[in-house]
Amino acid sequence: MKTNILSLDLGRGSLGIAISRSGMFITPLPNLRFHMDDYDECLDLLLKAVEYEKIEHIIIGYPTYPSGDPCLMTPVVDEFIKKLETKFNVDIVKVDERNSTVEASMMLHSNNKKAKKQKSCIDSAAAMIILERYLKQIGQY
Repeated sequence: MKTNILSLDLGRGSLGIAISRSGMFITPLPNLRFHMDDYDECLDLLLKAVEYEKIEHIIIGYPTYPSGDPCLMTPVVDEFIKKLETKFNVDIVKVDERNSTVEASMMLHSNNKKAKKQKSCIDSAAAMIILERYLKQIGQY
């Protein structure tokens, strides 16, 4: 069973984060905000969480068009993964992130979080969806 799993939903100025310490339950962590396209700043902020939580596995949402073709964020995420690999000694797995933000918004809305109030937590909620997909994929959820 995999434990201490961190899930990431990378944006241009924010990083949604969710964690599974047990390999079964998923908890959102606060979004990390960084200067637009400054992914080195993002990595520095992420370092604290990875060390504190003793992360063994990182799951990252992988963006593509519905057809599966690369989109504008695909090379950005690819480059970010390379930086993750050099900075952290953990397993890194890409998981299809298509519609994760839409699903996260619906989940938040069903919990009475209106669209205007979702901005501060939508990325972490999407990271939860991505992590749930991964855990289901490996048969842990």
